[in-house]
Amino acid sequence: MTENNSQRLDASSAQIIEQYRAKSINEDTARALLYDAVVQFNVCAGIIVSTSVPGVDKAWLRNRREDFQSDVHRLIHDKLVGETGAKAFFNFAKFPNSMTGWVRQFLRVAYPRMANDLYQKERRQLPTEDEVLASLSNASRTVSRDTEYFTDAECERQRIEEISDEYMRISRGVREFKKAEVRAEAIMAGLNLPATVRPHRDDRLSLYRKVAKDVSLCEKSAKEMLSILRNQPRIYDCDERLLALWDDYTAENLEALIRVDKSAVRAMVLKALADYSALSKRRHKLFVSSVRNLGNRSAQWSTLAESIVHLFVAEETQPMLHGETDEELAEEKRKACAFRRAILSKSNRIYEGVAKFEGQPLGTTRDDVRQHLYSIYVGTEAKHRRKTSPATV
Repeated sequence: MTENNSQRLDASSAQIIEQYRAKSINEDTARALLYDAVVQFNVCAGIIVSTSVPGVDKAWLRNRREDFQSDVHRLIHDKLVGETGAKAFFNFAKFPNSMTGWVRQFLRVAYPRMANDLYQKERRQLPTEDEVLASLSNASRTVSRDTEYFTDAECERQRIEEISDEYMRISRGVREFKKAEVRAEAIMAGLNLPATVRPHRDDRLSLYRKVAKDVSLCEKSAKEMLSILRNQPRIYDCDERLLALWDDYTAENLEALIRVDKSAVRAMVLKALADYSALSKRRHKLFVSSVRNLGNRSAQWSTLAESIVHLFVAEETQPMLHGETDEELAEEKRKACAFRRAILSKSNRIYEGVAKFEGQPLGTTRDDVRQHLYSIYVGTEAKHRRKTSPATV
């Protein structure tokens, strides 16, 4: 958090409160504007970095800072804008001298508690994502036999509730993004829905920032696409790239998804936009080895396999950071960014080489290659768990 951002937030907040007291805007609008200012001036990032969390591994915290920033924004939104308890928690009659100070005071308590809870959950023995998805797949096939006295809509609602209950039971303790991914898989299996279309890197990151700032864009995009498919007037002015997430959906698919709830729509969008989890060195080796085994084992394919894995990691995953000090982390990030720029500058040549290689082991188009690589990426996650689980040591 820079001093300039802190000062800008305080100045902007003071202007908003003046407008509210002059009755130029109502309280709901003032609360929404204050939240937007907190997000815009990005004061939370600096507060998170400077707040100690006793009993939690520092490297673990550093690797999750971006996740936590979205989490604390949601916490602040709930306390500042949310209907339940908002007025009691943030009292306009006692507006603080510094909005930055209010955010800092709130996060000094809320952030360590949130981080510690998640850290302790991850340390407990949890089911692997493969076990979660297997259980959810079984749940998605479980439909009550007592359908004689219910309408089709009631049967569908019962099916959705059974899947959601099973999802909540199994996924406790799994990280938030993984929960969204698991829930998306469960909904897709339970309602026989296609996956959302994953955009290419630049669009994906741009859309992710938009959605992180305003999560309502998720359901707005789904409803907008439904209006388009029904040849009805458009309700919202949504980014066309966000609408493209639903290109593989029919009107019936969208209706079924929207009927579940808002969080289900958000899970589908998050699955399409967020970075995949970082690859450890062991998983990276497994990934390269798996891709090499698909080709003819020649030196040319070996080089292409390594290059396409590096490209997939650069385009789709978070970097793995191990540094203990700020200087070490800064150096790691600098090297990671330099390597990412270098490999992305060669992306067209690498994709073309893979697509034209003898036998097309990963497919003939860029999208085919990316989808095949994602399948292998998920497979290496399962292999890595089997090799490192206590049962196999």
